[in-house]
Amino acid sequence: MKISVIIPIYNSEPYIERCLHSVLQQTCDNLEILLVDDCGTDKSMQLVSALLQEAGPASAKTVKIFSHSENRGLSAARNTGLRAATGQYVFFLDSDDELPPRALENLQKTAALYSHPHMVCGAVDVVPASPHAQHISEKTPAYVEGNKAVSRTILTRQIPIMACNKLVDREFLISNKLFFEEGLIHEDNLWSFMLAPHMHNLAITRQITYLYHLNKTGLTRQRVTPQQIESIQSIITRQIEQLSDNRVLRSLQQGYIYFTAAWFLELLYSQTHQNFYIMQEWIRTTLRPFNSEQRYHTLKNRLLYRILYMPPAVLKTAKKTNTAKK
Repeated sequence: MKISVIIPIYNSEPYIERCLHSVLQQTCDNLEILLVDDCGTDKSMQLVSALLQEAGPASAKTVKIFSHSENRGLSAARNTGLRAATGQYVFFLDSDDELPPRALENLQKTAALYSHPHMVCGAVDVVPASPHAQHISEKTPAYVEGNKAVSRTILTRQIPIMACNKLVDREFLISNKLFFEEGLIHEDNLWSFMLAPHMHNLAITRQITYLYHLNKTGLTRQRVTPQQIESIQSIITRQIEQLSDNRVLRSLQQGYIYFTAAWFLELLYSQTHQNFYIMQEWIRTTLRPFNSEQRYHTLKNRLLYRILYMPPAVLKTAKKTNTAKK
């Protein structure tokens, strides 16, 4: 079973050596590493070259480097890697994170236990230590089969939304045109939403297979920009356009949208952002047509929907409610 690890690189100088070294030290068989140079302005690629020379020809031959002619963003870099990959499974890794020892081997062994799962997911640890480590819900079985069950697992966030830390069948992604939408921020949110209706089985290991490094300059730790607001509006709009006619799946999808809306509003509110009330009104107007469908939802999702129309301080309650399972 061949695995293609895809690492987009853009101004990654402080951490690319740590990231790449963690992959080169993996013990799984049949591995290729695809580095996508997204036209940064620092010395990331020089560090990559030096590390590969130090690693020796045996390690270096597993690495392929692709270069964009201009900066195109994370989604485009991932798509470049996905199109070039030759592995049965792909694994997305951000350049500021790393893999713990034997991570890919553990995912590979988990995949081999079942009949070609579309996805294999592990737990995520946060560095430095944080209460927000993304472990797998104890209620989630080790193998989920059937589209409704898999959709429920993804859309109720029983596994992390992030695209990283998942072995995903490459042909499954290509044949269903499940690429990342370019030009967006928070693209993982839309990508996971789009996966759910197509996926029929997934396997889970509760071992930690990804080390997420908290970045003080990360998107969720900086002040929200106009581009982020536009991206969230585009994501929610796209998700609404893709709502299923199947009542069960549609309710799961709507619950996922409510979570996205509540999460982003809480982020704006916590920053006392000047655009909070504008975004709040846009969300309320956009989601108001769903009011007539609330009888099909779980109590939790009905509560979440109502919270979007309550005073801003109530969003703190929504955040606690929706992170309780993580």
